[in-house]
Amino acid sequence: MDFRFSPEDEALRQEAIDFTRKEWDPKGYGDGEGIYYGLSWDHENEDLESLVNEFEKKLVAKGWWTMHWPEEFGGKDAGIETQMAYREGMAYAGAPESLGGGLVAPVLMVAGQQWQKDYFLPKMASAEISYVSQGFSEPDSGSDLASLKTRAVKQGDNYVINGQKIWSTYRADWMHILTRTDPDAPKHRGITYLLMPLKDEKGDYLPGITVNAIPDALGRHRWDEIFLEDVKVPANNIIGEENRGWYAAMTTLSFERSNIQGPAMLLRILDQFIDYCRKIGRLGEQPLDNPVVRNQLANLRLEIETMRTLSFRVGWMQSKGDIPVKEASMTKFWGDQITQKVYLYLSQVLREYGNLLPTNKLKVPLPVNGFLNSNAFLSRTISVAGGTTEVQKNIIAQRGLGLPR
Repeated sequence: MDFRFSPEDEALRQEAIDFTRKEWDPKGYGDGEGIYYGLSWDHENEDLESLVNEFEKKLVAKGWWTMHWPEEFGGKDAGIETQMAYREGMAYAGAPESLGGGLVAPVLMVAGQQWQKDYFLPKMASAEISYVSQGFSEPDSGSDLASLKTRAVKQGDNYVINGQKIWSTYRADWMHILTRTDPDAPKHRGITYLLMPLKDEKGDYLPGITVNAIPDALGRHRWDEIFLEDVKVPANNIIGEENRGWYAAMTTLSFERSNIQGPAMLLRILDQFIDYCRKIGRLGEQPLDNPVVRNQLANLRLEIETMRTLSFRVGWMQSKGDIPVKEASMTKFWGDQITQKVYLYLSQVLREYGNLLPTNKLKVPLPVNGFLNSNAFLSRTISVAGGTTEVQKNIIAQRGLGLPR
């Protein structure tokens, strides 16, 4: 197995880095990639939303936004290795999300009805629809997602939905939602996957939908909890088959747990930290003179490279048509641990300097654009999002070691 990108993919990776550094300007809001790396998911900041969408439109013009889509849906059918090279370059340069369609487009391509493909995929391809809110988790059904209780009852040409969803993505007009349509079936069965409109043409929430903001640990509005009371959804909005939505959902989650951006982002932060320390050495204490710091930075670099190798294994399996289950869980578990470790250690070394914002008078570029300490605090939550550490360990034990449940 060759762990190097091909010359063509390496050239694309470097082009993505150069393009992002030229075209993406977060204007002091922090890095763009994900909820832990700045303010890009703060949907109360309309200016930043506009910046992100403007950047997405530039990716559309470059032909990069849907490079991973099959040609029949307007993409370039880029292979997994090409996608990974591109996403690694974008993440290293600090770009926002760099591929269109999120977690929904692949599921629609595989299990969606023709009208869903015709309506949603072109809008996703043009970045007109950047986000479709995920309606999976519930207050008592997160790690054990199959225990969800939100009910959908078939009445004529509609499903009538009652229940509650939590940790849903903001700024979306649609939600892809898991509902229980057969309460008597085993918990992994009797689940139906639906596309549910959230808002009307005026941008107001539809009748029966109540949305409350969920602030993060720093008080910023990042997610929503959504209450559904007798909400009618056309039966034709089903994804896949009735009572078999769990299997389509697993396609979604497999995309969520295959991550190459994580190690690239951490390597960038480590490089920013080292560059910052070298520049502030003239102003006083030089952290890099401390042999303990240098030793720990070397350890972090090795652990990031291990994370990258695990991510490559997931990508390699996907390129062969295999489904990485335990491998994706290993990547998720290790990535969570190392992300927390990197942020925590670097913030400890910088101490109060990790709280400096881009508006400070020190003319030195700041690691993570000044959000190092806040991100160290927020990184604690990543071992819950997308499947808790305990869930990942159970999957590894059962699927990897053959241990009983």
